[in-house]
Amino acid sequence: MDGVASFPWLPTHVDDTLLVKTGAGSLHSIVVNGLTTAGDATLYDGIDNTGVVLAVLHLDPTTSISVQPITFLYDMEVLTGIYIEYDQALAADLTVTHH
Repeated sequence: MDGVASFPWLPTHVDDTLLVKTGAGSLHSIVVNGLTTAGDATLYDGIDNTGVVLAVLHLDPTTSISVQPITFLYDMEVLTGIYIEYDQALAADLTVTHH
């Protein structure tokens, strides 16, 4: 063994609207690493904002501020892909783990 553990989740850094993944798979978690401006991030099972809404993160630095990152665990199946859309106000740094 080479000392590197097998880890099934792929991390994707997100700091604006992004197509994270295409095709079927799993959404494991979303880590809010930091945010500066309040807004919403909407997660879709799809390749754009016409897919099925999986979740809406309402993020506000005055109520959601933390010294440490905040992790939201989902562990859900996606059929088409993972698309995250930031509204026009949101400025946030996220890490999406998926497979």
